[in-house]
Amino acid sequence: MVVKVGIVGLGFMGKMHFETYSKIPGARVVALCDVDPRKRAGDWSAIWANIGSGGGRVDLSAYRVCAGLDELVANPGVDVVDITLPTHLHAPAALKALEAGKHVICEKPMARTSADAARMAAAAKAARRKLFVAQCIRYWPAYAVARRLIRGGTLGRVRSAVFRRLGATPLGSWKNWLQDPALSGLCALDMHIHDSDFVLYAFGRPRSVTSRGAGFSRGRLDQILTTYDYGDGALVAAEGGWMYSPPFGFEMTFLIAMERATLALGRDGVLRLLPRRGQAVALKVPAGDGYLLELRDFIGCLARGKDSAVVTPASAAESVRLVELEMESALKGRTVPVRL
Repeated sequence: MVVKVGIVGLGFMGKMHFETYSKIPGARVVALCDVDPRKRAGDWSAIWANIGSGGGRVDLSAYRVCAGLDELVANPGVDVVDITLPTHLHAPAALKALEAGKHVICEKPMARTSADAARMAAAAKAARRKLFVAQCIRYWPAYAVARRLIRGGTLGRVRSAVFRRLGATPLGSWKNWLQDPALSGLCALDMHIHDSDFVLYAFGRPRSVTSRGAGFSRGRLDQILTTYDYGDGALVAAEGGWMYSPPFGFEMTFLIAMERATLALGRDGVLRLLPRRGQAVALKVPAGDGYLLELRDFIGCLARGKDSAVVTPASAAESVRLVELEMESALKGRTVPVRL
């Protein structure tokens, strides 16, 4: 079975998904949708990227290319609509696609608000269609290995786990939508959510969150630092921010101190095991990146008519809600109990 994909939104993530599907047997992109006529013509040179590289020129003659979502979801040759639009458009696009009888793959965050995320999950259930949310860090090899070691117990219990995701200020998005809090939720919902989601995935639901933030102006959260209280004495914290000058680039790192060893993911992308006794060793991780592994999982699930065992609509919606509580804590300057 070949799963036929229509991609909506040709920004960085749309480009990434487009390229990734070519590496997945059983998946074929058949349609593309974007409001920008230059992108529809194959000129992707203006695509901005905070990691990796932007776009160039692409031959789109083999694809059905359209400007409007209605045309794409009405295409009987599309099995699944892959939504890589700005965050505030995720829910409207997903609801339209599900209503049209399509399965949906949606980029993270699932939606701009947890209320919209809940509407998406309910619509998928009512339509009896699959809804997958691309929380790629759950699949990222180093993080997946770290979770197995955390939950497996061979290294003892976690004493401290600190996650960092930092980057230069993103100023190249379509009409600069990332810098509009109403559209993106700023760094907390666009960037920091990767680590909030992983904290939930690896450790479960915390009792409360305590967050502090900073911004380019009053009331903005362009940097956020959260501690998650699990009531067991362990320090679990995550920091996300995009307040840095362009030469900084991007980094995602973590340090997880356990009873018998420390796990360290450096800026070089290498996962290292640092035992209490002996020398540090680089751990082997599965081949590929989170984009490939998540889309391979989703396509496989569609082919088999199964749900993903890694990320469900409910768990992705829970991550949006957790970030909302973190933002509340940072803006109000108080600890907030977690009720998801």
